[in-house]
Amino acid sequence: MLNLSETDKLICILDPIDLKPIVEKIKPKSNKGPTGYNPEAILRAFLVQQIEKIPSRADLVSKIDRSPYLRYVCGFSTTGRVPSEATFSRYYSKLSEADELETLMNNLLDQCIELDLLNTEIMAIDASKLEAYERAKPRSKIDKKNNSTPDWGTKFDSHKNQITWFGWKIHAATETKSELPIALTLTPANHSDKTQAIPLVEKVNSFLAERNLTKPKYWTMDSGYDYTDIYEHILFEQESQAITPINKRNAQQPPAGFYDFKG
Repeated sequence: MLNLSETDKLICILDPIDLKPIVEKIKPKSNKGPTGYNPEAILRAFLVQQIEKIPSRADLVSKIDRSPYLRYVCGFSTTGRVPSEATFSRYYSKLSEADELETLMNNLLDQCIELDLLNTEIMAIDASKLEAYERAKPRSKIDKKNNSTPDWGTKFDSHKNQITWFGWKIHAATETKSELPIALTLTPANHSDKTQAIPLVEKVNSFLAERNLTKPKYWTMDSGYDYTDIYEHILFEQESQAITPINKRNAQQPPAGFYDFKG
């Protein structure tokens, strides 16, 4: 078994990723003024933040500043200053306005297809919380009609504990063999999980159709997706099967011999 150091691990993850198309979108338009920082190094730093689960940009700046190894991995000078939190925020804003991240994700998935890492027979759909960087607002001051605004969300974790956060939900359709996401959507945290099931199914099947790949036979979801319109769309429109635990909300025990709450 190959043992990798933390630095080796990061290099193995980051080096194969071609960030040049995104760099072209977010780099300064003019060559005038100070040289500034290499946009590719900043992009690599953003990826390091996610890989290492660094909670904030302030923590990211601090860790890079104190670690010559992280400077090297990202591509910053091992001496001198590193970008400030404000610099990272400016580049993050540019990144959020570009479409190239989805293109990058699809390019990486195409590499996985070439390596025969995907088996799309069974897909899983679920949602995860994503806390906003900005200061939380009272519910009364949130624009409910604006889907670009974070909101308050609540859900139960795997231990049945109720959690509340201010921010977003990432909705993902994941291939269950490799556990790689094939399609993603983002909504304010107050949006119900069920609203994104059909859009994710359609995004996945569109992605697979463009590559002449067989669409999934089975879609697995938790009881939050136990809705008739989801079953009907997957069965009649996609000719696939949804496998979902029955949600007991407002339900009466079904007749004997029909089915039970375990499906």
